[in-house]
Amino acid sequence: MQQLEVLHKRNLFIYYSMTISSLLYMFALFSGWFLDHYHYPIVILACLALLGFLFFIKTPPKFMQMMLISTWNVLTVFLVIQSDYVFTLYLFIFLILMFSIYRSIWINIIVTLICSVQAGGILLFFFPSKQFTPYELTQTYIFFFSLICIISITQSICVRKLWKKRENANIKREKEQASTEAYLRLFFEHAEDAIAVFDLNNRIREVNPAFEKLYGWVREECIGHTLPLVPPQNMEVAEKRRTQLLRGARFHLLETQDMKKDGTVFDAQISLSPIYDKHGEMIGTSVISRDISMIKENERLIIQSEKLKLAGELAAEVAHEIRNPMTVISGFVQMMNDDERSPYKMYTELIQSEIERINVIISEFLVLSRPQVETFNTIQIDEILQDILQLFSIEMQNRHIQYNLQLNHCHTTIHGNANQIKQVFMNLMKNAMEAIDENGQLDIEMCNDEGKLYIYIKDTGSGIPPHLLERIFEPFYTTKSKGTGLGMMIINKIIQDHKGTITIQSEENIGTSILISFPTINHGSKVD
Repeated sequence: MQQLEVLHKRNLFIYYSMTISSLLYMFALFSGWFLDHYHYPIVILACLALLGFLFFIKTPPKFMQMMLISTWNVLTVFLVIQSDYVFTLYLFIFLILMFSIYRSIWINIIVTLICSVQAGGILLFFFPSKQFTPYELTQTYIFFFSLICIISITQSICVRKLWKKRENANIKREKEQASTEAYLRLFFEHAEDAIAVFDLNNRIREVNPAFEKLYGWVREECIGHTLPLVPPQNMEVAEKRRTQLLRGARFHLLETQDMKKDGTVFDAQISLSPIYDKHGEMIGTSVISRDISMIKENERLIIQSEKLKLAGELAAEVAHEIRNPMTVISGFVQMMNDDERSPYKMYTELIQSEIERINVIISEFLVLSRPQVETFNTIQIDEILQDILQLFSIEMQNRHIQYNLQLNHCHTTIHGNANQIKQVFMNLMKNAMEAIDENGQLDIEMCNDEGKLYIYIKDTGSGIPPHLLERIFEPFYTTKSKGTGLGMMIINKIIQDHKGTITIQSEENIGTSILISFPTINHGSKVD
């Protein structure tokens, strides 16, 4: 394959040389040098057109080589015959020199012999005998033949070495270029990060398999199209960034959000760069992106863990330093409350209620600081939920709140602390009931799948605004006038201590959905 490619390039060189030589001849012809041979350009153009057509239809290089050698030789003979000048015989020497590019000893020998015979025949039969004596013809032919032999030997030794050196350099450069392109293609195809190449109109020119996997678009859907890869809320920022990119700016490891084909928005880390050609002109842009959603989630969990740790350390100090003196204060205030004749009874009752509120805060602190690993036992989540619903049933009936518990015949046995799990669901249901207006709905559904128990709690309450939902597990953050801001944080900690997860989704004026999962003791069967 390599040899055929080299032969094809040599054929092109011969064809272009023949074309240039023919154009120069026709220029001389129409300049008045050979006014009696106007029909000859038609023959030349016809031959060039035929050879060009053979190149166009991708004729095999070997056959093309034979056609080029034959055609140029025929044209040379025709020109020499039509001319009355002996110097045109030197066109055969030019022909031999040109065919030396093929670097073939056999071609050189055959062409040399043929040209020698053709030159002798032309001298003998076509030039007027009155111009030359037999002796002069013999001398001319011997000189011409000797010159051809000298040129053939010279070109075989010198020109061949020159072409060989040049071709070796070209082959080496092409191999290096092909090797570089192959490595770049391997890198492009097997890179773990998603890579996309865009033109200056933001149409995709190429994508790698990692891009297809990350964004969900197949290559055929990408090439030549502009895709919605940025969420609508980020379009303005993305357009400004693209404008800067087209001006030559670069963006390295920029954290943003991108969008998949199905509309899923994910955290991405992207690098944007312009692409230039060898002349320094910008011809496109490239984007390298990776999904960092897991990294962001891990960072969030680490921050949350640090907050829990800080709250736990604070809880240990607060509980021991405040609870004892508060017990003494509470005792004396209670004695004052028992005195019906006390003029400060109204104030002492208020103080007592605030002391009780302080005790609630201290109790919540203790939950954060108290290790519970050794108190875990086998518990049934369905029994706990039924007890809690029974506890709140009267209040829900009074407020005309419909509730529904669906167990789906699943295994609900987990390893944990019954009091803590009860505290989790009591707080969640209490929050749901506070958010639901009268005639609302509260649904609880359970199922298990692949060794995990899922509890899905959905209410039709007022919902949680997005800016509040982001901070829902932060300590001391609450929207309630009498809240401590520790309830959801305690819920999250208890669930984490039980190796579970909690996910909250909410829309204002529509409701809130909470998904909790716990590892089960027995996997049981899958429930759809």
